[in-house]
Amino acid sequence: MTSPVLSPVVSSIAQRNLDAIRDVIGSPSLNSATADTLEQLAPDDVNKPRLIEWLREGAAQQERRFEIRSALRAIAHATQPRSYLEIGTRRGWSLAQVLAESPDVHAYSFDWWTQNYGGVDNPGPGFVRDEMRRVAPEHRGALHFLSGNSHDTLPVFFQEVQLGAVELDEDALLRTGEAAPRMFDLITVDGDHTALGTWWDLADVLPHMAVGGALVFDDLLDSSDELLGDSPSSRYAHIRSHPDDLRPSLLWLWEHLKSVLDGWEFIESFDSIVPIGIAVRMR
Repeated sequence: MTSPVLSPVVSSIAQRNLDAIRDVIGSPSLNSATADTLEQLAPDDVNKPRLIEWLREGAAQQERRFEIRSALRAIAHATQPRSYLEIGTRRGWSLAQVLAESPDVHAYSFDWWTQNYGGVDNPGPGFVRDEMRRVAPEHRGALHFLSGNSHDTLPVFFQEVQLGAVELDEDALLRTGEAAPRMFDLITVDGDHTALGTWWDLADVLPHMAVGGALVFDDLLDSSDELLGDSPSSRYAHIRSHPDDLRPSLLWLWEHLKSVLDGWEFIESFDSIVPIGIAVRMR
């Protein structure tokens, strides 16, 4: 995929953002701040204690380690994004880090709110909104929750499908999409964990990544949920494409992205609790 030649000013902004991200990613002080915010959020005895312990341990040892929550905190701190799109919000652990560090950001959360996801309750957008008010009280930007299957909602949000009767019935989604920015400074893809579903999400959001913006891709595992018998669904499946050699591996998908995205820089960690990749658009 090729990219147009940009003005020196835009190229300079992209390089500045990349340098700033590399400077703070894994910062012990930001990891401590990430853990502080996590501790303020509602209890989750299944997943949260181990994560907080891992972050605190790294900070105490002055190690530059990062996973998705601390990476988002660092990126938000470094770049002060104006717009943030998140696929997969669950209880708001990632969202809270972005809102706490960039109080003016306009945030758009896409989630299906699957019950008992990850072995804990998934209470929905009302719960998450209350959590955000409590842990990021200085956040002044808009916060939108777009509920449903991202493989259906994202194409309507971006109005990249023909708008028929079904789409026109989704008035709130359409109106929110019309008022949203066309390009986003920060995007997280952490929803559907099938390789095909993840590819659909990436294909939907990558054209809307701003120059100098960062894409965060969680769970770089050499497997995907197809191996558990899952398969993605979309009412637009008949018009979607995918790589001919797509494999049931999120790690393969990440490596494929690195091979086809021209004009992007990549940061990754395979020493995290869960491996993570970050792609910064340079042009």
